[in-house]
Amino acid sequence: MKKIDLWMLACLLLITAACKKDVSGTSGDGDGEPTPVTEFKANTTYYGGKNQVRFIVGDLSSPIILASPHDGTLAPSDMPIRDHKDAVIVQDINLTDLTIKIANSIKAKTGIRPHVIINDVARARMEPNRSLEEAYHKSEAANKLWREYHAFLAAAKSMVQKNAGRGLFLDMHGHGHTKKRVEVGYLISASNLDGPDQSLNGLATSSSIYHLSTISPYSLSQLIKGDFAFGTLLEEQGIEAVPSKQQPKVNGDDYFNGGYCTLTYGSRNGGTVSAIQLETHGTNFRNSPTERTASAPKVADAIIKYMKNHYGFFLDK
Repeated sequence: MKKIDLWMLACLLLITAACKKDVSGTSGDGDGEPTPVTEFKANTTYYGGKNQVRFIVGDLSSPIILASPHDGTLAPSDMPIRDHKDAVIVQDINLTDLTIKIANSIKAKTGIRPHVIINDVARARMEPNRSLEEAYHKSEAANKLWREYHAFLAAAKSMVQKNAGRGLFLDMHGHGHTKKRVEVGYLISASNLDGPDQSLNGLATSSSIYHLSTISPYSLSQLIKGDFAFGTLLEEQGIEAVPSKQQPKVNGDDYFNGGYCTLTYGSRNGGTVSAIQLETHGTNFRNSPTERTASAPKVADAIIKYMKNHYGFFLDK
C-alpha cells in the first residue's frame, strides 16, 4: 500500500511523459510527508494523504476503470457537513462492495484486473462528482480530498491511454427511482433519447462515448440502444436497463444521464477513454450481500462483451 501527495501528482502527471522520471510512493499510516509518484505499480493500492481515497491499480494492460464516489462513510472532523441548499448528500449504499466485486469478477473471467478508484469519505462532507465550485465544501480539507480523488482518476485515464491505447470508464452510482432498472448515462438527455434516431445520431460529439463513436461502424443510436449497446448487454444478463434495445426510451420516467466525472474523464472533451455512468437500483440488485454477489458477475459479463464487440479486447476469453 502506498501513500502519495496527489496535489503534486496532478502537476507531475503533466510532465511525466517528457521527463520519464520514476518516483515511488512511500508506505505509511497517514502521517508525515509522502513522496510524489509519477509511475504506478500494477496490483498495488495507493492512498491519499490521510488514507481517505484509494486507487487500486489493476494490471497495467487494463482498458477498464471503475469508480465508486458516493458510498463513503468516514466523517472527518475537519470536513463539516455540506449544508448548502443545493448540496446532495445521499449515500449510494453498497456501491463500493459491488464495484470491487465487479472488478474481481472481470479479473477471474479475463485474467486482467481493472483499475478502481474509491472515495471513503461520506458524500455529506466531500462531493467528488461535482466541479469544485459546485461541490459546496466548507473546508480546505474537503477541497484537498477532492483534488486527490480526481488526480487518481486522471492518472488511471492516463495509464489506460498509454498502455491499452483506448478504454472505458464506468462511474458507479445508485438511484432510488420508482423503476428498478439500471440507468445507463452517456450525457445524452432523456428527451433526446426519446426522440428520433436520426437526431440522436447527430449528438455524438456531445456524448461521453464520443471517441468510441469515431472508431465504431455503428451509429450513436446503435451504440446506445442497438444490439451491442451496454444497456442491451445488461438486459441479456437479466438486468433491466435503459436505454437498451429492450427499453430504448425513457418515456418520461426519472433518469440520470451522467455527471461531472463522466463528463471530465469520458471522451466528450478529448482522449481515447469513453465513459458511461451506471445508476443502479437497490432492490434485487445491490441491497444485500447475496444480491451483490449475484449481480457483479452479470455486470462483469456485460462489460467484457462490450469490450470485445467495440474494442477487440478479451477476444481469447
